[in-house]
Amino acid sequence: MSRLPHGYTNLTRRLPGGRVEKRYQGLDRFARADREYACLVGLTHLLSVPEVIERDPVVPLLVVRDMLGTHGQEMIDAGRASEVFRLLGQVLVAVQQLSPTAVPGLTGTGPVIVHGDFGPQHVLIEDHAVSALVDWEFAHLGQPVEDLAWAEWIVRMHHPDAVNDLPELRDAAGLGIEWSARHQAMVARCEELKRISETGGSAETVAVWGDRLATTEQWTE
Repeated sequence: MSRLPHGYTNLTRRLPGGRVEKRYQGLDRFARADREYACLVGLTHLLSVPEVIERDPVVPLLVVRDMLGTHGQEMIDAGRASEVFRLLGQVLVAVQQLSPTAVPGLTGTGPVIVHGDFGPQHVLIEDHAVSALVDWEFAHLGQPVEDLAWAEWIVRMHHPDAVNDLPELRDAAGLGIEWSARHQAMVARCEELKRISETGGSAETVAVWGDRLATTEQWTE
């Protein structure tokens, strides 16, 4: 059994028999586990999401069917950023066309379902299509700008060499949201994550989000 290389917040590992186990970590782990379970069950016939095989709400953990595909960040590192961003934009269209009632119990206010941690770090790609959109633990109802802006934030923060390909994402998503609104959404999310880290995270985590917030505030298009 091996821990998956792109899991940061939780303990995610591959199990025998084509399964993946995700053990949730952190003070809000029960709420995040419940939210992701609701999303995977509610969206199973609407989007390419992992199939739930087993759930233990006491731990909490989920076991899902392993999904085929190459991790989006690995494809960016391999020089295929343009393709990844185009596919991200297409899957974002599909997410935002979902009925807000597709996942019962989602909190928040807004006209669309928001993945909440959308970006290349949470897609698998197979045969030039998104084979899975994973990690729904931060999903909520919100505004169309949120997922678009956070995908751009991930690229600017972790893949700066691919920034020039970001128009592929925006064009495929077809949202036409100006930089000022995208930037404001990025800053707001960083502020939120910094506040969350201050309530239960380590001093190191608080410092990381403080630095990321300061960096994000300085960005220009």
